[in-house]
Amino acid sequence: MDQRLFGAEEVKILEDIILHRRDVRGNRFLNTPVPDDVLEKILLAALNGPSVGFSQPWEFVVIKEAATRKIIRDSFDSENTRATPLFDEEKSKKYAGMKLEGILESPLNLAVFYKPSKGVVLGQTSMKEVGLYSVVCAIQNMWLMARALNVGIGWVSILDPEKVKRILSAPAENQLVAYLCLGYVTEFLDKPELEILEWDKKKILSNVMIKEKYESGKEKIFCVQPVSRALAPALQHKIDFKTKPLGALGKLEQLALQIGLIQNTLQPVLKKPVLVVFAGDHGIVAEGVSAYPQEVTYQMVMNFLGGGAAINVFCRQNGIDFNIVDAGVNYDFPNGLAGLTRYKIGRGTRNFLHEAAMTMEEAREALQCGARIVTELNTQGSNIIGFGEMGIGNTTSASALMSLICKIPPAECVGNGTGVTGDGLKKKISVLEKAIAKHGRPEDTLTILSTFGGFEIAQMCGAMLRAAELGMIILVDGFISTSAFLVAHALQPAVKDYAVFCHQSGEQGHKRMLEYLKVTPLLNLDMRLGEGTGAAISYPMVKSAVAFLNEMSSFENAGVSNKE
Repeated sequence: MDQRLFGAEEVKILEDIILHRRDVRGNRFLNTPVPDDVLEKILLAALNGPSVGFSQPWEFVVIKEAATRKIIRDSFDSENTRATPLFDEEKSKKYAGMKLEGILESPLNLAVFYKPSKGVVLGQTSMKEVGLYSVVCAIQNMWLMARALNVGIGWVSILDPEKVKRILSAPAENQLVAYLCLGYVTEFLDKPELEILEWDKKKILSNVMIKEKYESGKEKIFCVQPVSRALAPALQHKIDFKTKPLGALGKLEQLALQIGLIQNTLQPVLKKPVLVVFAGDHGIVAEGVSAYPQEVTYQMVMNFLGGGAAINVFCRQNGIDFNIVDAGVNYDFPNGLAGLTRYKIGRGTRNFLHEAAMTMEEAREALQCGARIVTELNTQGSNIIGFGEMGIGNTTSASALMSLICKIPPAECVGNGTGVTGDGLKKKISVLEKAIAKHGRPEDTLTILSTFGGFEIAQMCGAMLRAAELGMIILVDGFISTSAFLVAHALQPAVKDYAVFCHQSGEQGHKRMLEYLKVTPLLNLDMRLGEGTGAAISYPMVKSAVAFLNEMSSFENAGVSNKE
């Protein structure tokens, strides 16, 4: 059988087609009809693409009628209006001004459906979703053929798929995969439009390519980019030439530099500060490691919701939004509680003296729950976030994480927690030593987290990693919060660039944690309450750092003589 091999020139043509494929908006479509033979070539590009089991599980609806497209456009407008406030203020304005579809402007629309097979399909006995993925591959084939024929395609995803199905009278089992606008265009832009509009940045190949397999303990659940230091000289110059002696504002100067680098600007802005408290219970309390009974966890959550806890006071005082998350409290909260976010993984972790605190699947789920919470807050406009916790028994869990990650003996990690002293403290140390002896000292970070962590600690860890991915400022509280940060740092070391360590806790192990991370906290008030209180009372210092950087006069513009 003759095989078709491609030469360098043909490869270059394909590269050019892929590189110059564009998602076309309505303001660039021409009224020129797409000839039937051209449309047929585009559809055949999909049909001729082999799929798993050669099932070809797709159907195409070609829509030219203006009346039908008008109804679908109305659906788009409704969904688009709903989406606008989900972004922060700056992106909302940019989003509102963008032309995101060409439903009416293009000469034809194309709805691509996945039609599931009613029988057994070769290649889909294990991964049943492969049929759906095949439809996506078919769409890409069409898109590339259209570009080769100088036809533009725009993918409209801001639609309610069920509404579109009803409008087109599609069978109930069919699934809308793509709604496409096709037509000749006035121009193909040099770069993708969202790149031109600076909506977001392209990913770098090295950040998404993994060789052979994921590294043990460093699974690419998240991908945190180090902060660029390109602006550091300009920021330092701006700080140094304020009307003050060099370094006279001490830690505020270091903080201003860090925030400027995080936001990559000479004029940073703090938007919608928020503090999230994650609550969860711990099975290890059965061993008598806490001075308080487990029910205090849910009672304190109710206190938070009532606005009576210390963290509520400090958040109100400093204009910080407050959120409380049920990550895994051993209590069923009644419905209708305003202010409670429900991401319960389980009713408390298991007793890690006898078995792992959580399964690996639960640990991963907890990380993703924390990430989802932060993503939502970021879309609402927040760019600075602090974390706190509530969970009877969580200092024991945090001490275990510290001992294993920092490689410090348990006796040097365990502190008084909620007030354990004397024989109680000795028992707490003994329980931890026995637990570590049972499970050993795993090197894999996620194994450490799942074996000894808490649901609230794991969710806080995921929240920190997502906040760093989104370029947010992270306010790290005390002992428990820093234990979550230790896990985050072990998974993605670049998370440290985004973290402001707010205070040194009175819990004995916290100083050692900070030394391990090689960081200096803003405050040392001998606090050990948790709840995120250290982060909340440190926020005014963060505001001061940004305020002096933006508002304080320089020697030059104030007409004041510098030392030189």
